[in-house]
Amino acid sequence: MWYRPENEAAVFTPSVLLFPDRIEENIRRMISMAGHADRLRPHVKTHKIGELIVLQVQMGITRFKCATLSEVKMVASNGGLDVLLAYPLLGPAIDKFLQLSDIFPSTRFSATVDSLAAYRQLSLKAESYGKEIRVFVDLDT
Repeated sequence: MWYRPENEAAVFTPSVLLFPDRIEENIRRMISMAGHADRLRPHVKTHKIGELIVLQVQMGITRFKCATLSEVKMVASNGGLDVLLAYPLLGPAIDKFLQLSDIFPSTRFSATVDSLAAYRQLSLKAESYGKEIRVFVDLDT
């Protein structure tokens, strides 16, 4: 079995085992299935590993989706050029999100909004920072 480590008895559990050759092949397949790296925006919530972001960027993927502000920061820190936060920001999280654009000026940040109230909070806060925020509208149809 390809996923069995050679030193299985020495591996502490639980642990994360990464197989670089398999990871690279999976990324190549993902790009091939999509037709081009520009058509992808992988969600990082399943791995949360900066080294995987670096590898994906090296292979041409520059857009990512995140579930938390710590993931947003991790992606931007590892070369992600376009980061979407896939949940609505409210309260102090808006400030933290807007501050990331100062820390990572070459990264494009976006957030989702799911209500007019969330949009208004984000819009007012962004205006007070003198920033524009790209939004994706989450419609519950």
